[in-house]
Amino acid sequence: MIGGSLARRYARALLAIGEEEGQTRRILEETEQFDKLASDTPLLREMMEANHINRRDKKAALEASLAPAGFLASTRNFLFLLVDKGRMNILSPIVSEFRRLVEQIEGIERVEVVVPMPLMGTQRDMLQSVLEGQTGKKVMLEETVEPGVLGGMIVKVGSTVYDGSARTQIKQIRQNLEKG
Repeated sequence: MIGGSLARRYARALLAIGEEEGQTRRILEETEQFDKLASDTPLLREMMEANHINRRDKKAALEASLAPAGFLASTRNFLFLLVDKGRMNILSPIVSEFRRLVEQIEGIERVEVVVPMPLMGTQRDMLQSVLEGQTGKKVMLEETVEPGVLGGMIVKVGSTVYDGSARTQIKQIRQNLEKG
């Protein structure tokens, strides 16, 4: 996918700038903040991505959006570069890849957890502790509530999925009974 490789290239460049300036985490926070603003404001996103609007007008709108937030010059310049290159349409993939790179450097692992009901604080802490012991990294849990899981949970660490849901266990019992 061309957009994906392009997003990775921009994200790696942004990472290099952040490391050079010692502001990687702040640049990540600012790019996430602008990406969220653009997502929450469809008119702004449409304007930034529209081909029929000239760059000067896009930059003026971008500057008006960024000025109150006090973004770093490097973050602002990066966003202006995306406007100049007509790449604002891949901002979200760039931010996602940039977050992944920053978290990789910081030793953070995002773990997806699908549960039938929200985890209580102690359950969440215990699961996080166990996963941190297994991965050797700081774990950030991303919890999704899906009643269809019935019980147990599904945990995705990187590309590995651990399915301990009651739904899957019932399915396996059914398959074993059908085999006879």
